[in-house]
Amino acid sequence: MPKGYISEFMNGGRIVAHGQITDLTQGFRLAGGALFTVYARPKDDVEGVDAVLSVKCYQDESFADAPVVFNDWSPLAIKEIEAGQQSLLQDIDLYWGSGECIGEEE
Repeated sequence: MPKGYISEFMNGGRIVAHGQITDLTQGFRLAGGALFTVYARPKDDVEGVDAVLSVKCYQDESFADAPVVFNDWSPLAIKEIEAGQQSLLQDIDLYWGSGECIGEEE
């Protein structure tokens, strides 16, 4: 099998590539338009249970607000996070995870 190959079984709900989102001034998307999910981890104790991100999901034509629960991978299939949400990263660490290999040569 070529490097980067992911069987349908492994792709079904598995995160095979991930990283941290450290800048949202220009928004965030993965190379090649790969879909991803996010994990929001509060930096300190928080009273709420979620944060709201403006995102484009798999079948969305425009950005819309979506809640992201803290301390768990979101079920959202995100195409892109809208620019201008940098202030969120002051209170939470935000990670991305995808069921596709990102940046791998076949």
